[in-house]
Amino acid sequence: MNTPFALPKTIPSRFARFTRFARGSRFGLSALRALLFLFLLSGLLAAPGSPAVAPASAAAAVQVAVSILPQKYFVQRIAGDLAEVTVMVPPGADPHTYEPKPSQMRGLAGAKLYMTIGVPFEKAWLDRITSAGGKDMTVVRLEKGIDLLPQDEHFLDEDHDHDAEHDTDHKDGHKDAHAAAPNPAHDADHDHHDGEAAEGHHHDHEGGDPHIWLSPALVKMMAGSIKAALVKADPAHAPLYRANHDAFVRELDELDLHINGLFENVPENRRRFMVFHPAWSYFAHNYNLREVAIEVEGREPGPRQLTRIVEFAKKEKIEAIFVQPQFSKRGAETIARNVGAKLIEADPLAEDWAANIRRVAESMAQTLSK
Repeated sequence: MNTPFALPKTIPSRFARFTRFARGSRFGLSALRALLFLFLLSGLLAAPGSPAVAPASAAAAVQVAVSILPQKYFVQRIAGDLAEVTVMVPPGADPHTYEPKPSQMRGLAGAKLYMTIGVPFEKAWLDRITSAGGKDMTVVRLEKGIDLLPQDEHFLDEDHDHDAEHDTDHKDGHKDAHAAAPNPAHDADHDHHDGEAAEGHHHDHEGGDPHIWLSPALVKMMAGSIKAALVKADPAHAPLYRANHDAFVRELDELDLHINGLFENVPENRRRFMVFHPAWSYFAHNYNLREVAIEVEGREPGPRQLTRIVEFAKKEKIEAIFVQPQFSKRGAETIARNVGAKLIEADPLAEDWAANIRRVAESMAQTLSK
């Protein structure tokens, strides 16, 4: 008859010695029972085939450095605890102008991967970042293969006529952000850094809108690049990276469907939303919305621009203005007071990317549906 459990061979001999001791001790049977329990426990923990428990201090399989917090979320969804992720731009800092501290640059020495995403500070710092990382660090360009929107597409100024004709262009001219399929070459691409690669990075994305991480469709493309880079850097855990990637893609599809449903019944003439900094252009293109920015080329609007924006907000019956914690709210507050709108924080750099996108979409849909 098969027994469901067998003691390891070392247990009987150890237990026999302690049994003789316990019988002769003043504790008698109680000591014997306690010893039996302890030996059974130690035998189970040491039994052949029992799962190994990694020590809490065990180093991650891959050290990854990224530019912004949302990238950390993407990497961790695919790598789990196998990646130790360092973020260069801390919470509340502006990735357009941030300058890494010397301690951050020194900390790059152990990184296997640096993942760019096209934010402006990378243009000034990528060469120095790759030098700090050393010859063993590979640069993974998550923005590669993505068609960037022009930076100034949604500014409200004299040079842009935001009429019905522009609305038609908006709907029909750039649906590829939502419908784009990953480029097979892009999925496998992660160039080892050198001067030529860094220079190409700067040239290819000059003047484009870098906020690609606020589109679930584009995050799917980036997820493929993250998976490929992790598999190459740590092939021993390739099955886990692939399984986590597939689960993450399913979550992105579900989130995309949810957000589509939120805006499905918003009337065509209510699909404009106002933000201070134009970070939500790709989100707007995904869901047939119009983003109107308050800032003018990175600056607070002057009196003339404020007057035009207030007139526009009153005409469009703007109920809310979305603001980012990385920028001044002074201009947005002035407009909100004049039109009776409320300010809603929409942080494009929140670390919990999925929860943040969902919350902003729900707030936006509620505002536009009024």
